[in-house]
Formats: sequence, C-alpha cells, structure tokens
Amino acid sequence: MGKPIRILIVEDSEDDAALLVRELRRNGYDPVFERVGTAQAMAAVLEKQVWDVIICDYNLPNFSAPAALTLLQKSGLDLPFIIVSGSVGEDVAVAAMKSGAHDYIMKGNLKRLIPAIEREVQEAEGRQKRKQAEERLQRHTEELEHFNRLAVGRELRMVELKQQINELSQQLGKAPPYRISDIQKDET
Repeated sequence: MGKPIRILIVEDSEDDAALLVRELRRNGYDPVFERVGTAQAMAAVLEKQVWDVIICDYNLPNFSAPAALTLLQKSGLDLPFIIVSGSVGEDVAVAAMKSGAHDYIMKGNLKRLIPAIEREVQEAEGRQKRKQAEERLQRHTEELEHFNRLAVGRELRMVELKQQINELSQQLGKAPPYRISDIQKDET
C-alpha cells in the first residue's frame, strides 16, 4: 500500500491523466483522483472533496490553466497548483508562476513531478500551520484584550465605590476611610 494522496487532475486527455497516475504509483503513492475538464466540473469537485494538490494541463478545449488557477484562487482554498503541459513555452510558464501557479512541468519530463508535488504539499502544510497559529494568536489576543477591559472596568468601579463611600462617610459625619491620594493612585 502506497502513501495516500488526493489529486484533482484538470485534463481533457484520459491517456495523459493515466500517465500522471502511473507516475504517482511508480513512486510509492496510492492516489485518489478525479479528472475534470471544465470550470463547472472543477468548481463542483472543489466543493465536495478535499484535495492535496491540483495538476492541470495548460490548454484544454473548454478550459485553461489560467482559468483553473483563477477559479482555485476565488475558492479561497490554499492548494498546490502544478501545471503539466507539453506545448507551452518558457514565457507562458513564467507568467503562470507569477499568477500563482506553484510549478510548471513539461509532460516529457515527468521525473520532476513527484519532487514538485512533495515540495508543494509540504509547503502548503506549512502555510496551513502558520495560518492556524496566526488564528490562535489572534483569538488569544482578543481574549486578553477582553479580560484587560474587564479588569480596567473593575478597577474604575472600585475607585468610584471608594469615592462614594468617602462621600457617604462625610454625610454621616465620619472621617472618609479612603485617602484621596489612594483613590488617585488606583486611577492610574
């Protein structure tokens, strides 16, 4: 049994998708995958299942890698997006990377596929851990601020109570139990 991995393959060619799956299996993976070829199909499977990585052909009859990347980005999911294509030049690959693709691999050079997947899945896990840590930090900061507001509110209430006790004591003809300097110290 190989290492499990969930791959969304955006590819119009069943044979090319089979080559990708075979490469994964040859390298010790047990892929669960789905192949889609349109924006609607991709959007549907992104909503219904969790994926580890997306492998996308650059040109499809009714779809393209840039459109698939835009759809992924709009979904808000942080998934590795690797373009695997056989016919696109270096300038297009650079533009795709600048747009947010994580890697670009030529179909004739699939030996780069596994290292790219492993690197990008690991980096995505790191991003997810950082995001979770940032969210925890934000929650803890908000809790601390809340408790600080409560504590300051209680301190101000104590000062008010001491002033009221002093006033009541004076009305009763007694010496105020709290010195003004103590109350002012409490206010700071």
